[in-house]
Amino acid sequence: MKTLINPESRGVSMYGENIRSASLRARKLAPILLYGLAASTGVHAQSSETAELKAQLEQVKAQMQAQQQVMEKMQSRLQELEAKERAQAKVQAAPTQAAPLVSSASAPAPSTPPPYRPPSALAGATEPLPQGYVRLGDTGNLLKLDLVAQLDAMADSTYMGAPDLFVPSSIPVRGQPFYDSGRRSNMSAKQSIFRMDFRRETDYGTLKVVYKNNFFGSGTGDMPYNLQTFYGELDNDRYSLLAGYNISAFTDIDVFPNTLDYEGPNSFTFKYGPQIRFSPVLYRSGESALTLPMSLEKPNADITVPGDFDFRTYSRRPDIVLGLRWQAPDWHVQWANLFRDLRVESADAHTRSTSGYASQLTGTTKLFEHDSVQGWVSYGKGYANFLQDISGLGLDAAFTPESDLRAIRARGYGAGYTHAWLENLTSSLAYGYLRISPQSNLLIDETMPKSTKFASLNLAWQFSERAMLGVEYLWGQNIDLTDARGQGQRIQTTLRYDLNP
Repeated sequence: MKTLINPESRGVSMYGENIRSASLRARKLAPILLYGLAASTGVHAQSSETAELKAQLEQVKAQMQAQQQVMEKMQSRLQELEAKERAQAKVQAAPTQAAPLVSSASAPAPSTPPPYRPPSALAGATEPLPQGYVRLGDTGNLLKLDLVAQLDAMADSTYMGAPDLFVPSSIPVRGQPFYDSGRRSNMSAKQSIFRMDFRRETDYGTLKVVYKNNFFGSGTGDMPYNLQTFYGELDNDRYSLLAGYNISAFTDIDVFPNTLDYEGPNSFTFKYGPQIRFSPVLYRSGESALTLPMSLEKPNADITVPGDFDFRTYSRRPDIVLGLRWQAPDWHVQWANLFRDLRVESADAHTRSTSGYASQLTGTTKLFEHDSVQGWVSYGKGYANFLQDISGLGLDAAFTPESDLRAIRARGYGAGYTHAWLENLTSSLAYGYLRISPQSNLLIDETMPKSTKFASLNLAWQFSERAMLGVEYLWGQNIDLTDARGQGQRIQTTLRYDLNP
């Protein structure tokens, strides 16, 4: 059997032998030339042939330099051929691979296969998960579960109409039942929460579905179910689109003070309902952005109807919220506007209507390293159902003796301040003022609140990453439409465990 020899590799071998032979001859010739040069110089050191010998020496040197250059070129060529020969040997030794089903021009194959991700997920789905989330198999969905177990123990100076909440408008005034009725205590776990956050990456941004409930429902028992949020939201760097049951876009929840009491300041605007909300980004600068929140929301007109009037409340259109928000890393400011249609109708199709509106300015900013301040102010008419202390009292609008419907004017403001004594020890101070200004001829119960005040101060100790112990002092005042007054105080202690904050 004949041995096949690569012609190019054979040429490399012969080329190498020529170089080695030339190198050997040069090494043998060099001593002889040097010895002859030395001998000639010694014998004829004083002869007249010195010049001729010098010429011969220069000639020999030139020949040696030329020979050296030839040797260097041959050595370089040898190295190139040997490198090429090694590369060919590696190619021949590599295993044969199957040909691709499609041409490389139409579908270039990566050197390693990409990690698996669902068809609707972006490349970011393979990055580390957001804190607290787990991946649901290969569906592309992420889930975060949170359970908050909370116990509130309360001691009141007088009767409260809503014993689990601190509501200044429910404090009895002079002349009303239970006025100055004395101290009492209560315990509640209604602030306990169950929450589920689903999210996934899509071609249009991050899709989120959020569910949350607590136990401030209207049913019987100590823990009646109450749905807080159940909505879906698509969020990207250009806009967010939300649909479902959530807090109103008129509410700026980011300025809500850190109260231990669930109700919070009396003048805060706070309302949940079905809605669709669109918030495009108008301008972006670094980490700051200007957005335009817009929403259509279930109206829920809250109107006082005297007993001898056979009317039911309704609205022809949803509540409309239009706002403007500037969000920066350490502060934000928001201006929100509310537009409402308030109507009543009788069984024989007689109707009465009026309009409601409100404007609100809110903001918060970071102070020093760990402190922060919050503030809000609102004004309008026909928006009492959004104000925390008088929601549900029928003070959006009322009738005149002539059976005309009139919206009721209201205003409110408040502020909060949070100070960090230590990294895990903080205090929060909050104050709120609320007032309504109905026309003098409106048919309203005189025991309704005309103005209320709220103040709170607390100390919260985060004694572990998922547990908090706090104590809070609350004070409230209620003044009704006859200017009768009443006030109440509360001491509340709170112990909270948060599974996945």
